[in-house]
Amino acid sequence: MSLNRLKGFTLVEVLIALAILAMIVASTFTIFLSASKSWQKGEARSERYQNARSAISRISAEISQAVINSNSLCKFTGDKFKVSFISFVSADSGVFELSEVEYWLDSAKRLLMRNDEIEPDYDFTTYGHSDVLSDNVSELEFSYFDGLVWQDAWNSDQASGVGLPNAVKIKIKIEDKKAKEGEIFEVITRLRTA
Repeated sequence: MSLNRLKGFTLVEVLIALAILAMIVASTFTIFLSASKSWQKGEARSERYQNARSAISRISAEISQAVINSNSLCKFTGDKFKVSFISFVSADSGVFELSEVEYWLDSAKRLLMRNDEIEPDYDFTTYGHSDVLSDNVSELEFSYFDGLVWQDAWNSDQASGVGLPNAVKIKIKIEDKKAKEGEIFEVITRLRTA
């Protein structure tokens, strides 16, 4: 009888082995879950950076190409939350053409909007085309540099000199889809004023 007892496992030994196995599985699952969440956060952050980079790059490029010509209706106007101007933009054909351009934020939908009209009529209240430039944008701000100080608004009719600011500061905040995390991105764009 004593030989039979040595060949098998007792119930206590089996329970201890199952408890150890359960702890190993639970810790492995916890590590996997943590790694998965970190990966998802990294992917979301990467997507936000890509959206911000793309949006700021386009806004910056078009603002830097803003022009004021002999037409008295050709303006560069903007406030803290919106900017409107005439700029050279690439048309579908790949040729650069003059266009009315406006950037603004639809804060209810958290969309960064771009309005444009090729062949400008110099009426900044009507546009031929509207695009969503980026989504999940919670803030959009512009500041205008006149060579001495930064201002919250600009109107080329009231500006001295050529009517264009020397530089425009663009600030956007892009958040994740649940609006829990976000980053602020800023860039200063210089304009050709001479």
